[in-house]
Amino acid sequence: MSEIKPDKKLVRYCEVISVITIIAAAMYGFPNILDLCYEMGKDDSDTFIWYALVVGIESYAIMFVGVLSYVMVRNVKRGNIFSRVNKRILNAIGVSTTLSGILINMIIRLSPLEMPTEVCVLFIILGMMFVLTACIFEIGIRMKEEQDLTI
Repeated sequence: MSEIKPDKKLVRYCEVISVITIIAAAMYGFPNILDLCYEMGKDDSDTFIWYALVVGIESYAIMFVGVLSYVMVRNVKRGNIFSRVNKRILNAIGVSTTLSGILINMIIRLSPLEMPTEVCVLFIILGMMFVLTACIFEIGIRMKEEQDLTI
C-alpha cells in the first residue's frame, strides 16, 4: 500500500504527546517502581501490598502508554498513519488502560486502603476513548483500502 506524507501539524502534535507520555513514564512510573522496591524491604504494614499493587499498576499503565505512543509517532513520521499496526497500538493502549483502571478500582474497593478512585475512572474513560479511536481508525483503513482499489 502507498504511504502518504503526514501533515506537519499532525507530526508535531504526535511528538508532543509522545514526549509528554515518555516524561510521565520517566518522572512518575519508573521512580515509583524504584520507591516500591526500596520500601518493600522496610515496610511491614498490612496495607503496603495493596498500596504497592495500585501504584505498580498505575506505573505500568503510564510506561506502557509512553512506549506505545513513541512507536505510533514513529509510524506517523514515516507516513504510515491509517494502518492496522496503528489500530492495534491504539487498541492495546485502550484495553490495557481500561483494564488497569478496573483492576485498580477493584483493589481499592477490596482493600483496607482509603484512596480516591478518580484515577480509576479517568483510566477507564481514557482507555475507552482509545478503543473508540481505534474503531474510527478501522473505518479510515477500510476507506483507504477502497480508495487504493479504485485508482
